[in-house]
Amino acid sequence: MRQASTIGLRGEMDFFRRNNNRHISRQKKIKTIKIKGLHLLFICVLLVLIGVTIYMSARFLLSWDQLNVKTVRLVNSPKYGKAKIQKLLTYFQGNILGLSLDQLKKELVGIDEVRDVAISRILPSTVEIRFILRKPVFQVLMRNRYQIIDVEGVSLYSQSGPRSDLMVIRGIEKHELEDIIPYLGELLKIKDSLDYIGYREPYGVMVKLKGMKEEFFPGDRDYAAKIAYFLKVKKLLALNQHHIRKVDLRFANRFYLEFDKEVVN
Repeated sequence: MRQASTIGLRGEMDFFRRNNNRHISRQKKIKTIKIKGLHLLFICVLLVLIGVTIYMSARFLLSWDQLNVKTVRLVNSPKYGKAKIQKLLTYFQGNILGLSLDQLKKELVGIDEVRDVAISRILPSTVEIRFILRKPVFQVLMRNRYQIIDVEGVSLYSQSGPRSDLMVIRGIEKHELEDIIPYLGELLKIKDSLDYIGYREPYGVMVKLKGMKEEFFPGDRDYAAKIAYFLKVKKLLALNQHHIRKVDLRFANRFYLEFDKEVVN
């Protein structure tokens, strides 16, 4: 009987101990959940406060008069696009932080002379615009005006008189300009010797040299070498006495001449 009572007592003690452990564990979980809940609540409140602070700060900055654009600094401004630039800038007044730089850049790049722009805010009230301009390469005489053109064939502006530092193209139709552009690299090599450039079907590019009456048709490449070769042969054969009108240099190792009048041997 005593052994049975001892076994029963141990069983009851184990039961109460396990029950107590479960109760303690449950209390710990509840306490942990409460603590985590308080932490989450604190974090949420903190985030809300931060958000409100950012919103109020942004609202204040965007309405602060000290940040209104007062100065626009133009660096390397285009010569012929100033009126359009000033007109564009009138649409971009107000707070410097609210200025849409991408939109302003898009509008400025639309000016013919401008290849690219770099826009920066200089706080509190200055906007700096640095222009990267297209480089004029040649001028096309059309309707008594000179169209100034860059290497990509973009017309930058026009003027009544020629520029002394640019190659001249004349006697062409507007669509023929596209046929000349691929040969700008060759033409630039003989720039200092050129009087003007033209285009003649079916020969292609035509060049007229300073102080010479001949029209040269150098083909697709090696303009300088071909012209130098002809001038050497011309001197050796004493061709200066004849009235040469055209020199066709399109073919390798030979050339063809066209005279104003028939040559008598």
